[in-house]
Amino acid sequence: MKFLDCNCSYGRHARPSFRYAATAQELLDEMDFCGIDGALVHHANMRFAWPMSWNQVLSEEVKNQSRLQATWAILPPQTGELPAIEEFLRAMNACHIRALWAFPQEHHYCLDSLTFGPLFEAMKRLRIPLLAKDNLLSIKTLLKEQPGLIVVAMNQGPHSQERCLRPMIDAYPDLYLDTSCLIVDGLIEEFCRRYGPDRLLFGSGFPNNCSGAALLRVAQADVDSQARQAIAAGNLERLLREVRL
Repeated sequence: MKFLDCNCSYGRHARPSFRYAATAQELLDEMDFCGIDGALVHHANMRFAWPMSWNQVLSEEVKNQSRLQATWAILPPQTGELPAIEEFLRAMNACHIRALWAFPQEHHYCLDSLTFGPLFEAMKRLRIPLLAKDNLLSIKTLLKEQPGLIVVAMNQGPHSQERCLRPMIDAYPDLYLDTSCLIVDGLIEEFCRRYGPDRLLFGSGFPNNCSGAALLRVAQADVDSQARQAIAAGNLERLLREVRL
C-alpha cells in the first residue's frame, strides 16, 4: 500500500524533538524504515524561526528529492514580510509549491480574513490547500469567514476532539483532517462510517510523533481496502492534482 505523508518535517531548531531528522536524507531514511513512499515536507525552522528565508532553503534542499514535495509557510502581508500576492504565487509555481502552512501560534498572528483575506481568495480560486496548525475555535472562525477554502486541520489530538470536530465536519465540506493524532481506538473507523474516507489524509506528525505509530493506525484500521488507500495516499494526491497554479 502506498503512503504519502502530509505532515512531517526535518531540520534542527533551538529545542528539537528527542528523535528528529536533521537533514532531508535523514527524513528519507526514517520514511524508508517505516514504509512511507513520499511526503509533503516542511523545514522545522519554517515553524520556529522566520519562515520566509526557510521556505527558500527548503525548496533548494529538496528540489532533487523526487519523494519530497516542499510546502511553504505564510505570514501576514501587512508587515511586508510576504511578497505581493501575484508575486508570491509566481514564486510558488516556479518552485512547484502546491500547499501552504499556517503556524499562527508560533508566528503570533490571527488566522482570519482580516489578516489574509486577499491571499485566501486567491487560494480558493486556485484550489491551494492550507495546512493549519491551530486550535479548532480559530479554524472554525476561518471556515465560516472563508467558505470554499480548503483547510487541513493538523495535529488535532491525541485526545478525542469529536465534540468540536463533528459539527464542523457537518457544516464545512472543505475541512480535512490529518491522521497524526487520530490514535484513539475506533476514531478512523467511525469517521469513515459517518462521513466516508475522503476527508482524511495520512500524516505522521514526525518528529513530534513517531512515524510508525500513525502509519500502523491507518494500515490496521477496520475499513475496506479502497478507503484505506484513499486515506494513505489517494486523498492527498487528489487535492494536489486539483491545484491550478
